[in-house]
Amino acid sequence: MQHPGHNRVYYLTADKLALAELKIAATRFSVPSQAPDVMEIEGIRYLHLRTDGQLSEDDLHILSRLSFVFALFYLQKNADTSYLLPIRKKDYEYLDGKISSVQKYQGKTNELFTKMMLNIALLSSDFHYQDKLQMMDPVAGRGTTLFEASVYGYDAYGVEIDAKSVHETGVFFKKYLEQERLKHAVEQRRIAGSKKSNAVVIKDFKFAKSPHTFKKKQERKTLALVQGNAQYTAQYFKAKTFHFIVGDLPYGIVHGNATHKKRGTLTRNPSELLEQCLADWHKVLKPGGVVVVAWNAFLVSRHQLSQVFENFGFKVLSGAPYDEFEHRVDKAIKRDLVVAKKVH
Repeated sequence: MQHPGHNRVYYLTADKLALAELKIAATRFSVPSQAPDVMEIEGIRYLHLRTDGQLSEDDLHILSRLSFVFALFYLQKNADTSYLLPIRKKDYEYLDGKISSVQKYQGKTNELFTKMMLNIALLSSDFHYQDKLQMMDPVAGRGTTLFEASVYGYDAYGVEIDAKSVHETGVFFKKYLEQERLKHAVEQRRIAGSKKSNAVVIKDFKFAKSPHTFKKKQERKTLALVQGNAQYTAQYFKAKTFHFIVGDLPYGIVHGNATHKKRGTLTRNPSELLEQCLADWHKVLKPGGVVVVAWNAFLVSRHQLSQVFENFGFKVLSGAPYDEFEHRVDKAIKRDLVVAKKVH
């Protein structure tokens, strides 16, 4: 059953996006499946997938994490009638999913769309949900992607040029950890810059569900924020650190990001931003890892953006379903996704 949260003004193409996400997920199933579609039962929309055998527990874990999934059912048929048999969703949330919906501010990315980008990144990579995963959002804003990654139990790292956004995200997350009574520690340290005047600082939250778990360093989760520039990520992090990189690029409406060409100014051209950033992103991404970025297709075409990725050694995943994510957000924004893999 499709998530009712999709019924938003700028999410009218939810069926199309959900089907594309499901098609990618189906490539990871233990049994072959036929192309999913949308069906309506008594006025309620469902996404329907026919498989050539019973889904495994791992398959159900994948399905439970998908952004559009509100409930799961088997469709049972006999000679006289058909009915839906509920399937219990797998419990995957490390943090309560409400964390991403609490904050309200102009320019915020829909948390369901963010969740979808994270799923696409992992399911298109060489990695699995069972791995100890590390992700980076190089244009972190107020942290929606970081929070959704933490819900999944990933270690989440964000880079954001705006000092106010970094501060407010840190304050919000610390208050959240305190309210939820999660054992945590916060460390702030310099990670780049030789002098105080050019220092780049990371605010590093370590947390766990219980004091007992927190004592085991390997069991702690991380959410870390860097006030810095997306094009210098290789200065902030070691090579081959991240399993995937997910970012919602400036749309040219509310947000921008700095580049070397226009030091001290904000660019709203996603091609220009990527040309300055991708060399470093390639360095900090693991082989087999994936970059997923959303951008405003009114500003630059998919072909142009894909070519930028290819120029920096990425393999852009194309064809169905990877070219089925374009949708209108409003009159000024036509959002799309590029999924690019580091193959070596």
